[in-house]
Amino acid sequence: MKLPKLQQHKELKHAVDAKELYRSLGLNTAHWAKWHARNIDSNEFAIKGTDYQGFTQWVNGNKTQNYLLSIEFAKKLAMQVKTEMGERVRNYFLECERRMSPSITQQPAVALPQNYIEALEAHLQAVKEKTALEHQLQISQPKIDFHDTVAASSVLVTISDVAKKLNMSAQALNVKLIELGVYDKRRLPKKVFNHWFLQKSYGQMKLTKQGRDRNLITQAGQIYIIDLISEQMKLVSGKEAV
Repeated sequence: MKLPKLQQHKELKHAVDAKELYRSLGLNTAHWAKWHARNIDSNEFAIKGTDYQGFTQWVNGNKTQNYLLSIEFAKKLAMQVKTEMGERVRNYFLECERRMSPSITQQPAVALPQNYIEALEAHLQAVKEKTALEHQLQISQPKIDFHDTVAASSVLVTISDVAKKLNMSAQALNVKLIELGVYDKRRLPKKVFNHWFLQKSYGQMKLTKQGRDRNLITQAGQIYIIDLISEQMKLVSGKEAV
C-alpha cells in the first residue's frame, strides 16, 4: 500500500492530496466523485480553507476535481473506512503528527526555585493544583460513570424520550435537530437522519408494522444530543444574562 505524501501548504501547513488518500484507502476509483461530494463538499463538520481546499486538475485530458486536506481532516476520513488499510493510514497520520509536534527539549525551561521560600511557595502551589484537580474529578466522576454505562447499552429510545430528559417537547427537539444538521434538510419535511449521524451509530431508522419510518436514538446518540443541546442552552442563557 502506497501512503499519501505530505506537502507544504500556506494555509493548511501540511497538506494531503485527497486522491492519493482515496487510493491509499483502497476505495473504488469509479466512486471518487460520489465519495468527495459526500465526505468533503457536503460534510457539515469540514471547514473550507481550514480542513480542505479544492482545486481542479487535468488527468489524461479530462478535467477532474481534487482537494488538499489538513492532516487532522485526512485522519478523520481514514477513520471512517473501517478496514485494515483505513487503520494503517490513520496510524500513519498519527505518527506524522507526533513527529511534527515540538519535542520535550524544545519546550521553554521552567525557572527553578532560588531559595527556600520560593521552593515552599512552589510546593504549596503544586498541592493546591493537585487538590483542585482531585476535587474536579470527584464532581465529574458520576457523570463519567453515567455516560460510560449509557453508551455501552444497546437500548434504543425515541425522540420523545430524549425530549423529556431535556424538558422539551418532541416537536421542539426536532426543530433543534434540524438546526444542528442531525436531519437531512434536503429530505424535509420528512425527517431522515443525516449520513454522518447514522455512521457514528447515534441513530437508527426502522419501519413500523404500518410501513412508516420511525427514528430511534442509540444511547451514544442520546448522550451526544443531550450534551450538545444542554451546552447550547447554557450559551443562550449566558447571553441573555449579559
